[in-house]
Amino acid sequence: MLKKSITGIVAVAALTLSAGAVQAANAFANGGFEISGGGDQAQGWASAPGTGGYTRVCGGAGRTSDCAAQLMSPALNAAVALQDNVAAGQPALVSGTNPLFSFWAKGYEGDTGVLNYKLSYLSDIGGILSTSNEQGIVLNDDRNIWTQYSFDLGIVPVGANAAFIEFSQAIGPIGFDPPSGGTYEGGTVFIDDVNLEVAAVPVPAAVWLFGSGLLGLIGVARRKKEV
Repeated sequence: MLKKSITGIVAVAALTLSAGAVQAANAFANGGFEISGGGDQAQGWASAPGTGGYTRVCGGAGRTSDCAAQLMSPALNAAVALQDNVAAGQPALVSGTNPLFSFWAKGYEGDTGVLNYKLSYLSDIGGILSTSNEQGIVLNDDRNIWTQYSFDLGIVPVGANAAFIEFSQAIGPIGFDPPSGGTYEGGTVFIDDVNLEVAAVPVPAAVWLFGSGLLGLIGVARRKKEV
């Protein structure tokens, strides 16, 4: 009987403490671009139809690992990388939470890199319930230096199922690109470590006190058993 009581107390304590610190993360699938999806694409990421697309580049191109996504605009064509996080195998969003979208980006030495991005919350049938509209970043001030960028779209609305991200490399001044062997481009940008995460909810002091009290009861129960 005493053993059952202790077990019950432990269960209640665990539920109480965990309820105060719920954390849900929805990192974009392959947000580090380490997994190949075939060819020069990354698994879970697509190119917009009719665009120059993006290229998964490795060999130390990533911020902290081997690979990154490179967006380049050959022949004045836009380069676009897209992902629906649920379609890519990630958990559905939770309405009422407030995830923070973030990613790392850098320009290319000798180029003007202009990166546009857009984050949207989608319903399960693909309807846009909330969107950031297009945001722009000019990366030519700190070329070849990784910088983190973030955007808060706000509370996930009721009915939202997925997060959809679009990265596009805007056309800038055309420059000559020696590493590629002589192609012209409208700027080059690199993207890595794409993430959408809900911050941990702070645990109220009262919860910790209640949890401490329950643990104290466990200790008392154990001492009585020994006696």
